[in-house]
Amino acid sequence: MKNIMKVALLMLLAGSIASCNLDKYPDGDAIPEEQAFTTFKDAGQFRLSLYYFARQCFSSYTVIPVNMQAEGINATLDYGNQMGFQYTWTFADNDSYVEQLWTYCYGGIYQINYFIQKANELIERDNSLEEGNENKMTESEREQLNLYIGEARLFRAMINHQLATFYCKDYNPETATTDWGIILTDKVDVNARNKRSTLFDTYDFINKDLTAGKEALERYYNELGNPTQYYYLSPLTAQCLEAKILLHTDQYEAAATAAAAIADASILINNADAFADMWKNNTNGTEILFQFYASLNEGRSQYGSMFCEDPYSDGKQVQPLYLPSAWLLNLYASNDIRSQVYFRSDVPILSGTTLYTGVKYIAKYPGNPALNTTATTNELMQNVVVYRSADFVLMAAEAYARANNLDGANKYLEKLLTARIPGYTYTPYASIDEVFAAIKQERLKEMFMEGNRIADLKRWGDAMDRTGQDPQASSLVVTTGLYLNIPATDYRFVWPIPQSEKTSNPNISDQLNW
Repeated sequence: MKNIMKVALLMLLAGSIASCNLDKYPDGDAIPEEQAFTTFKDAGQFRLSLYYFARQCFSSYTVIPVNMQAEGINATLDYGNQMGFQYTWTFADNDSYVEQLWTYCYGGIYQINYFIQKANELIERDNSLEEGNENKMTESEREQLNLYIGEARLFRAMINHQLATFYCKDYNPETATTDWGIILTDKVDVNARNKRSTLFDTYDFINKDLTAGKEALERYYNELGNPTQYYYLSPLTAQCLEAKILLHTDQYEAAATAAAAIADASILINNADAFADMWKNNTNGTEILFQFYASLNEGRSQYGSMFCEDPYSDGKQVQPLYLPSAWLLNLYASNDIRSQVYFRSDVPILSGTTLYTGVKYIAKYPGNPALNTTATTNELMQNVVVYRSADFVLMAAEAYARANNLDGANKYLEKLLTARIPGYTYTPYASIDEVFAAIKQERLKEMFMEGNRIADLKRWGDAMDRTGQDPQASSLVVTTGLYLNIPATDYRFVWPIPQSEKTSNPNISDQLNW
């Protein structure tokens, strides 16, 4: 972690961070650290860097690889082993994607810790100034600075939760005080060699940050009445994280209440055109509850390159590295708007030098035209979406099912299905086991390729089983990994701490069988 911290600090002090204002950048040459954060204006500029670093922790580079471990996809003959170690479950602690997520997350956390330290020092200095001093912050500036600190705390909670989701076992209240958690740090110390915490301590740390962040956001936006803004954290963002943490720590009744509050305030899209527009253009005000800003200059993230890249940029073919399996496609009703938007066969599939028609490819991330640098080339860039409504509708259904509330589970499953399938008549399930099985299947269908599946399977204690999941065309896919069956007890449901971290930090001793 020392190298991560040094790089992050040098970037910060040099002013080379791509601050997302969300269209402005700080300029100027490198300045000494003691002069880098001395005014409220400095705090405002550094605040924007937090959005930049947090965005990296949830971008396609961290979300897409874990999808390849899941069911419903087949590697094509052209895949060239790209993300193949995830697809075949042969990744190790020197895997580039395992390393990348870890590096992004701890780099972001270091920036956050630095910001919080400097912001608090700024407040202390301001407290020592007499009223009327021209350098003293105004009341409005103090309120804004407290908001910025709250945002930093919430971002740290979000990033630590991301780390725990990937690098830790599923939370079990009976063993959490002995199960390994993540490395926790709230200090700015490049020489630190911290040990792993327990999973209980990990979530205790996360919850303290969540509470502090939520309170700051609620004060600024709810109590003071300031309007929320797209692309910035809000009280709703904190509520989303809170619901996830409650579900992931087996607090089912509280999770149901929290997720239901978000679900009840959400109007799900029931029209294929509007649904396609949301995924293509990342339209604010739809089901997207929080996403990061993106422009031609910053924040673009390429999600679709593995699934629908056109090698000739003429719109006449796509050359996917992964295809949806026939088994997955058959799970959707013919009039399900998700099937119409997530999968397409409007152009042939290019395999080698041969074109194949009638084969469906993954079109969930078709590329936002506003993020293309040239009008003639679809670069398959999107905004980084973190939270959307349907996730919390399904979380409410799951939490109610786990709390043995059959009516609640049916209510929210019905809300999703009647929106996604036009004319659908919902028949309530008669047992918890039946409704929970249906909820699991709908999470696979709804949240496909959004980075949730392995975490879901881990939470449920289910295997990752591709047995019997036939491809659309055997001639287009490799046989390696095709019918892979990974039992729920397999240690690879937990990603390893990277080898580079173990090398630089001798206090990392346990690797959960890695």
